[in-house]
Amino acid sequence: MIEGIIFDLGSTLIRFDGEWESVWPESLAALEGALHETGVDWGRQDLIGEFAGRMQEYQRNRLGDHVEHTTRAVLGDALASVGIDGVDPQVVAFALERMYAVTEQHWVGVPGLEMTLNILQRRGLRLGLLSNAADEANVQRLIDKVGIRSFFDPILISAAIGSRKPAPGPFLQILEHWQHEPEQVVMVGDRLDQDILGAQRVGMHQIWMRSFAEPDQPGEIKPEHTVDSLMQLPSLIDDLIL
Repeated sequence: MIEGIIFDLGSTLIRFDGEWESVWPESLAALEGALHETGVDWGRQDLIGEFAGRMQEYQRNRLGDHVEHTTRAVLGDALASVGIDGVDPQVVAFALERMYAVTEQHWVGVPGLEMTLNILQRRGLRLGLLSNAADEANVQRLIDKVGIRSFFDPILISAAIGSRKPAPGPFLQILEHWQHEPEQVVMVGDRLDQDILGAQRVGMHQIWMRSFAEPDQPGEIKPEHTVDSLMQLPSLIDDLIL
């Protein structure tokens, strides 16, 4: 009997409608402007280039040990590399908020988002959110932007808990919160190597949401079920319950 559904966020419940190649440089410019505005001076050294390079390295390495390295930590390391230590944490938070404000404009809810969540909630299913992300505040703002916070308990973000999918810990944390067995819960997400693999490792059901999924994903990971839109989810859940 299915009692709960855990959702991924990015490319599952929300999608990015911009062109990353142009949005990312704009984000870096916003970060640079915010740091200058608050009096952080790195002279002639290329702080923003250093930060961008470290972010690329983070993107490459984030699947390795499943430990979350936050954007705050990446920026702190970049500042230290140009000889700037002890920046006020509020200044760092302000600069990152300015940076993420650019990308946040381009995240929108997927078709049928609120309708689907309402249907599932009215059926008595517990809904949780489990997101891999390097900045907790960024994810919290996106949740509020699309107005879905009230549907989910708990909301777990890797930047806050220090562990990324597919590590078992985040999945087990939600199971413990709900007091459910793995076979009573379904994971819904767009990443085979994070959402689907992580759920398989703890014995949960899995549904791959591929409508906005990246095309080049590991073919050896086979999801239990697949949907092409969020709106197909309630009928599939009905089949699993029956």
